[in-house]
Amino acid sequence: MKKIYIVIFTLVILFSCKENNKNKVLSSNTTHANTADHPAMEINNQEIKIINSDFAKIQNLLDTKSDTLYIINYWATWCPPCVKEIPHFVDVQEKYKNEKVKFIFVSIDEADTQSKLQLFVQKNKMKNVYNISPKEMKTNIGSISPDLVGGIPVTVIQKGNKKEGFLGDLSKQFILGKIEEYSK
Repeated sequence: MKKIYIVIFTLVILFSCKENNKNKVLSSNTTHANTADHPAMEINNQEIKIINSDFAKIQNLLDTKSDTLYIINYWATWCPPCVKEIPHFVDVQEKYKNEKVKFIFVSIDEADTQSKLQLFVQKNKMKNVYNISPKEMKTNIGSISPDLVGGIPVTVIQKGNKKEGFLGDLSKQFILGKIEEYSK
């Protein structure tokens, strides 16, 4: 009987990445500063960097007094739905690079997978990448919404004090639709 519980627990952990979108509308009236002190890790002397950070510093990057649209994606290299959606985010990020749309990629890869993370970021030409611990994510994501706890990928879209969170992988069309919706 004990072995069955161990197997079930292991399966829950392995399949904790959510593949179905659970669109949750959130609201928040918090204000954050627009600066943070982050030690950067350069990848092969290129402009692509992964910044080691924590959840609070990521939240401090959001300027709720500006008209910038922030799209924050929490993901990991070991999560198939996360890996599937990253190219969509990168394409849309490139499309809106001269607009008031800012993408923040937050990896929750462990320290022992940093070389894999670096290669993934470089291969996908990702910009604005941060890394926090899985524990940091698990402990704090519920402060955005309790509906976002339990898996990744998690995407938070915020402009001013309006905020929405989504659990599960998002399509390129969905992301583009949300940007259009927030631009009205």
